[in-house]
Amino acid sequence: MEPLQELNKKEIEQVSGALLANALGAIAGGVGGFYGSIIGGGRSATFSSIAKGTFAGMVVGAISPVRGITSAVTTVGGGVISGGVVSVLDDIEEISEFSY
Repeated sequence: MEPLQELNKKEIEQVSGALLANALGAIAGGVGGFYGSIIGGGRSATFSSIAKGTFAGMVVGAISPVRGITSAVTTVGGGVISGGVVSVLDDIEEISEFSY
């Protein structure tokens, strides 16, 4: 294992800005996931499916840091897709429970 090294000023500046971009990505993804779960669930969207969709969007957004308007829109779009998928999967699970 290599010994620990102290970061220089330039490296510290590069690292400190990355956290903000990931936090903005998580927020944008969460917003997209929220709306995606509502769109995917329609009138039958439950609090649980909306919460799961929002969380899924936040996870997707956190790994997609926002670096400008275009990446923010892309991150929201990814959140919408992930929220919609979670909502549809919840509906499928609910339907399969009733069929037994």
